[in-house]
Amino acid sequence: MQKIRNAFGKFVSALNYVGLASCFVMVFVVAIDVILRKASGAQYSIKGSNEFSAYFLVVICLLAIPTFQVKKGHIWVNMFVDKFPPKMRTIWLAVVHLIELAVCALFTYGAVLKLQNFFSTGTTTDVLNMPKWIFALVCLIGFAELTILLLIDTIQLFMDAATGKYEDVKKEDETA
Repeated sequence: MQKIRNAFGKFVSALNYVGLASCFVMVFVVAIDVILRKASGAQYSIKGSNEFSAYFLVVICLLAIPTFQVKKGHIWVNMFVDKFPPKMRTIWLAVVHLIELAVCALFTYGAVLKLQNFFSTGTTTDVLNMPKWIFALVCLIGFAELTILLLIDTIQLFMDAATGKYEDVKKEDETA
């Protein structure tokens, strides 16, 4: 499982460059828009810059969320869970991951439906007339990546609980 997770993690990390490029473009467009508005007394601005930045913020976020799962960077508030023995904590994490997996799978399915709808109807954004299916595709990719990672992690946690292997939980005990 760990080899699969590491290989998929490399794919997720590579796809982050799209999010990084989107962030650069979004910051550039917003900065130029603000400079134009301030310098001209709000007479000139970039048409659709607010819409552009809103859509690209979605791209950045949905491509970054799977990276947090790869790097195990999510924040957990475990006031009571930390008091559980390692096996119980592992089972708890597995159940939480299973719930996250179900929700994320539903979001992935919703993204598929939105992508089909936007593509078949040719829906575009309000101001810039960009095709919305592109953003629905990015949402689908982000949710699908996270769903796959959650599936791998959930299976691994259940396997750890069944075999008595609790390295991740023990590491957290040692660092606390």
